[in-house]
Amino acid sequence: MRFLYPEYFFGGLAGIVILFFVYLWANRRAKKRLRLFLGPAIRRVSHLDKVYARRRLKALLFLLALLSIVTALARPVLEPEEREVERIGTDFFVVLDASKSMLATDTVEGNRLKTAKLAIKKLLDASKGDRVGLVVFSGKGFLRAPLTFDFVAYQLALDHVSASNTQPGGTNLQEGLETVAAAMEPMDLKHKSVILISDGEELESDAVSYARQMATEQGITVHSVAVGTIEGAKIELSRKGSKVYYQRDAYGNYVTSRMDRSLLRRVAEAGRGKFIELDEEGDALTNLYYESLKPLGDEAESAKANDAVECFPIPLLVGFFLLFIQALIPEKNIRHTPRAILIDE
Repeated sequence: MRFLYPEYFFGGLAGIVILFFVYLWANRRAKKRLRLFLGPAIRRVSHLDKVYARRRLKALLFLLALLSIVTALARPVLEPEEREVERIGTDFFVVLDASKSMLATDTVEGNRLKTAKLAIKKLLDASKGDRVGLVVFSGKGFLRAPLTFDFVAYQLALDHVSASNTQPGGTNLQEGLETVAAAMEPMDLKHKSVILISDGEELESDAVSYARQMATEQGITVHSVAVGTIEGAKIELSRKGSKVYYQRDAYGNYVTSRMDRSLLRRVAEAGRGKFIELDEEGDALTNLYYESLKPLGDEAESAKANDAVECFPIPLLVGFFLLFIQALIPEKNIRHTPRAILIDE
């Protein structure tokens, strides 16, 4: 078993450990204050041990429930042994720009990133039998999904992508290409193809030279897809009610992000691939797949399949059940009212 989002599990586990020690400290403090308040009269308290035992039980159930829910959020999966399957398909990576410029609001879907995600989901619908991987980049590249048949897990990883959780900032196309090149290097693939989706606002590095290097040295074909408009738009950072906050420069002026068609065209030419501009419906990306990628998989070949089994419903149900049980334990006998404290046994 493994977690698709292990950072959720370990981060949540750290928080639960902190809560546990906070509970111990608070419980000890409450007992000390009670002893100071009652003095010798504490010996006459009725069922004090049962009161404390009930408190400990409720706290334990609550912490176990939190642990179960955190485990579910981390999305545990069971992976059986790999098996050989005959398939007709191809293997390719999508390299997605997740920099802040992709939040520019010059697309029908709201911003460039949302439009790109919609197009990728349409691409997955057309890619039955293929293995697709996902690399996300801004100032640095990250492998979010290796080559996989599991499009359900792939779409969950895609939904998790946002400009706010891709650090560091900036736009470095070469970092994205380097990450995907490193992922594909040890793979024995008949054809190596990459689809780069970006607005082309490269602030550093030289993506054109690196795309040429990928094509000549590793045989990786780089297709580029431009998203956005040449006129550009402001970059929406957040919303609070009806108020919208846009990115500003050091002088307080609004930043306008414009799609760089020329750069992305040169990247595709250097990578021996095709260049397209993404339409609002996402059909241009699907057409690129049918024209340039699908023909590569016309021959049947052997591939390893690994059907991961989602397990998150089990800990999620356990967590809610424990919370329900914890809520059923009455609290009226836990509170130390003066009447409860001074009853003689």
